[in-house]
Amino acid sequence: MNATLRNLLVVAAAITVDLMFWDGEVRLAGAGTLPMWVPVVATVAAHLTLLWRRRMPVAVFAVQGVFSMVSVAVPLWQPIAGLLIATFAIAVHTESRTARLGWLAAVPLVAHTLAQSLWLNTKWIGLVQGGLLYLAAGAAVWMAGRQVRRRGRQLRAWHTEQERLHTEASLRERVALARELHDGVANTITAVLVQAAAARATSSGDPLLLHGIESAARQAMEEIQSTLRLMPRTPGQPSGPTLDDLPSLIELGRAAGLDVVHTQTGAPRALEPLASTAAYRAVQEGITNTLKYAPPGTRCLVSLDWGPDELVIDVIDQPMAGRARLELPATNGRGLSGLADRMGVLGGAVESGSHGSGFRLEARLPVGAR
Repeated sequence: MNATLRNLLVVAAAITVDLMFWDGEVRLAGAGTLPMWVPVVATVAAHLTLLWRRRMPVAVFAVQGVFSMVSVAVPLWQPIAGLLIATFAIAVHTESRTARLGWLAAVPLVAHTLAQSLWLNTKWIGLVQGGLLYLAAGAAVWMAGRQVRRRGRQLRAWHTEQERLHTEASLRERVALARELHDGVANTITAVLVQAAAARATSSGDPLLLHGIESAARQAMEEIQSTLRLMPRTPGQPSGPTLDDLPSLIELGRAAGLDVVHTQTGAPRALEPLASTAAYRAVQEGITNTLKYAPPGTRCLVSLDWGPDELVIDVIDQPMAGRARLELPATNGRGLSGLADRMGVLGGAVESGSHGSGFRLEARLPVGAR
């Protein structure tokens, strides 16, 4: 059922109720009578304003309040259905200060009771009972309206919060995707590119074939970097390889032409998964940067120093004298920035810079990081 049909049914119900409880009495309080059609037309006309009770609740309430005062002139004609609906509407669709106007519904409701009691010469006990009954109905409707408004606001707030959480979850997924894309796929493609370039430079393979491999790898790297620039760079909740996978990473670096020397000092210990992944990524970033920017044959020193409170990871490249660097697509520092984000979340830090004729990456990670 759509909103328009529901609105029409509410108006029809208010007209039906008020005419149903009207017994056809048209005698005026002073003298004379009203034509029979007047109450019918007036009821229909007044209650049609209920169609706008959501958009103009105060104006509709005013119309219904004035209309309900007809019992002062015709004591036995007491329309209240429209007034109660308007009272509910002003309670639901206005702020607290305006909604208090709904209590003015007590005026026509009490007027109904007084007019009928005077006309029928009812005892005072009947007057009190009738007045309390009308007031209770008006109060119940107003309070129900305020409760509906509160529930509506709570529901909207809940939906807003759910939207926020959904947006944050999507953002975290995008950040994790960007990081893993860089740390995994991009670094692997870099290794392919470097090997092809190195082989072509040393004439150890078919130049045309190696040139094709190098060109394809370059294009893939550029496309990946273009995609990464569209994604946010904030700390996420990554998962991936750990320090247990470090031997295969070192072998990959050696296969790409690096002279990787791996040393480890101190007492190694188990790390939480996120911390272990971050440590692996630090070594991977250092080896990848060496592959990307150092000439073939460069020695890469990878050391892990397990101290009492922290793990210190050093990746230092030592280029051979007289060897030129390869020209590779720039990454705008996303790898180092992403690594710094990872370490920062875990309470660690990253430093990098020139080291002699080469480059050094140092990462510090608390041993107890989770």
